[in-house]
Amino acid sequence: MNRLKLIFLIAHRLMAPRADRGLLGLIGSVSIAGVFIGVLALAVVTSVINGFQDELEHTIAGAQGEIIFSTRTSPIRDVAVLEDKVRAEVSELQAITHSLSSEAMLSGPEGSSGAMLEGVDLDTVSSVVQVQSRLQDGQWLVEPNSIVLGTALAKKIGVHVGDAIQVLLPQSGGDSDPSSTGAPRTATLQVGGIVHFGMHDYDSRYAYLRLEDLQTILDQPDQVTVLRLKLAPGSDVTRVAADLSNRFSYPYRVREWRQLNRNLLYAIETEKAVIAVLLTAILLVAAFNIVSALFMLVYERESEISMLRVLGMRRRDQFFLFSFVGSFVAAIGIALGLFAAVLVVWLMRKTHLVSLPAEVYRLEYLPIAIRGQEWLLISLVALMVGAVATLGPALKAASKVPVEGLKWGQ
Repeated sequence: MNRLKLIFLIAHRLMAPRADRGLLGLIGSVSIAGVFIGVLALAVVTSVINGFQDELEHTIAGAQGEIIFSTRTSPIRDVAVLEDKVRAEVSELQAITHSLSSEAMLSGPEGSSGAMLEGVDLDTVSSVVQVQSRLQDGQWLVEPNSIVLGTALAKKIGVHVGDAIQVLLPQSGGDSDPSSTGAPRTATLQVGGIVHFGMHDYDSRYAYLRLEDLQTILDQPDQVTVLRLKLAPGSDVTRVAADLSNRFSYPYRVREWRQLNRNLLYAIETEKAVIAVLLTAILLVAAFNIVSALFMLVYERESEISMLRVLGMRRRDQFFLFSFVGSFVAAIGIALGLFAAVLVVWLMRKTHLVSLPAEVYRLEYLPIAIRGQEWLLISLVALMVGAVATLGPALKAASKVPVEGLKWGQ
């Protein structure tokens, strides 16, 4: 313990400012600034990307549900029986809703566009998905034969709330008139509302109407094609989806929301990793500055280092001494960087300093999501880079011959 105290005391004296150490002091300050900027940039940028990722995941899960249970062939007829079987299999189930999906062509004053019609059950849909909460204009399926469109879809065909649109369904035919199977059907619906998800794929493709209205248009009474499940918070969605997939085989298909958006989520993770690697270059530059500062310190204090060896200090103690000096420089930069990152994140949350165009993004400001484990990893990487940078100078100091250093000091 006494030996460690002595090493820390000597390290403090070595790092103490001196009037004749202008260049060395400047290099040390630049080293601390490099670590500071690197940690600050990594912490803030990763928090912003995490915020976008969380918002994206919330949007996707809110639009589709956490688990999507669909049929590959004919629509489901005994939906109540199937829902009871699913409830019996999934103990984590919090809510379930059913819907009827069909591709359609929508026509308005300014053109036509393909869309996915979703006939939803008004009694249960809001407990599983958050489409209604994203309503931008109008009302949510208050009147029969009304339809709610995504913002990009409504803009493409040139309609607003209250306008009438023509709906062409290429596939129809039901129990009441089997001879009409395959014949397209048309319907005139009134735009009751406009929803905005903030994702072009959803805003340009999805349209919602009452389940009974779509069943009537398709002449498929009491039939559905999709069950959407919401699990209790903290549930393992991947495991539950796999268990359901094993339990309910063909003609059913069970997928979780991540499987439907795998490429998009992978792209975000890849972008986050690439940005982290690029910003880590700042830490590497700071490491070179630490190396330069320590080598200059070794040559400047060569006589003192030799004197310490003469007085009995071991080589390993000198190695530890200069390793501690370099690591301490990195630790100062890390502490200042994390403190500054907390201030920046707090300001961005409180003042919405960085705004986004509302017509492009659903958000009006940058979202922030702090993940403690990532900030800890950033700190450990920065500290490791600083520690590795000290190896060369520390080995150089430990390998000094005492006699040469004392002669040079004379």
